[in-house]
Amino acid sequence: MKKVLIDIYHLPQYNMFRNTIRNFDPSEVDIYCVNRGKLLPVIQYELPEYNIICIGDYKHNKGMFSMVFKIILPRLLKLFKLIRPSKYRYVITAHYQANFIAKLKGIPNVAFIDDPRRFVFPLLKFSADEVYLPPFEKKFEGVKYFNALKEWSYLSPRYLKPEASALDEYGLEPKNYIFIREVSTETSNYLSQDQGAILSVADQFPKDLKVVLSLENKELVDRFPKNWIILKEPVKDIHSLMYYSQVVISSGDSMAREGAMLGVPSIYAGIRDMPANVIMIKKGMLFKLEPPEIVETVAKIRNGEMAFPEPDVFRQGLLEEWDDVTTLLLDKLK
Repeated sequence: MKKVLIDIYHLPQYNMFRNTIRNFDPSEVDIYCVNRGKLLPVIQYELPEYNIICIGDYKHNKGMFSMVFKIILPRLLKLFKLIRPSKYRYVITAHYQANFIAKLKGIPNVAFIDDPRRFVFPLLKFSADEVYLPPFEKKFEGVKYFNALKEWSYLSPRYLKPEASALDEYGLEPKNYIFIREVSTETSNYLSQDQGAILSVADQFPKDLKVVLSLENKELVDRFPKNWIILKEPVKDIHSLMYYSQVVISSGDSMAREGAMLGVPSIYAGIRDMPANVIMIKKGMLFKLEPPEIVETVAKIRNGEMAFPEPDVFRQGLLEEWDDVTTLLLDKLK
């Protein structure tokens, strides 16, 4: 029996495909990934019964040169050896590498992305039979569009039911703390971003403010305020922690959008101008701010100077407006 191959390159992509994968018997699908951040241990923790093949290790990533010659090119060669028409009936990704190999091998393939980068996007359009993008204002030739953001595949009320019990482990009360995500700047997405965007203003937050911190680069842990709660991955229910917070702040774009889609006022403190972010900014739930603007904006949100709809009302509006991304993915694969 031929399988479906799902190739995953970082954690937000896994989140997008998670519910799709669980609709398949483990014998029907292979999951390829890289050892990048917490991606591999999270997949192994959540999907222990599935066949997971790790190709490429981001410990070798020390800049663009090493990323290309120590990770990407060796990974493409390994993919070329592993991906065979006799083994796989379909390939689906959220980037380009497995699509390129599938194209060479004549295997049907599709990509769902939200970051049409200048250098990679032409290669992806060449490789994939179909490329899907969210409803960006700027339109691209040769692609199709789905009416949602990729994070909606797991944040929709159809799939996510936040649990207040997730707060008990940390001694938290709903809407009485803020949630912060500080990403590492050692990946290709953030190579040009200064390390510690939120760290640079951490000491300016009120000392009595409860803060939950998801920190990708644990080498920075001792530089944050000692009273902050530092999460240890894998976190069992991180989206419930985000949902019940007053504000979500992230130096990475994916988690900033996640917070906004959960109906929580969210701040993106990174440098990237993401078309996916614009969609949530226009809905009034996401703000792109420079680090010096963060503390004052958080104070305004917390004291009610800025008004927002209730999270469930906001999410219901998205549910009525947007496509079910998981259903769309399954329609391609079943």
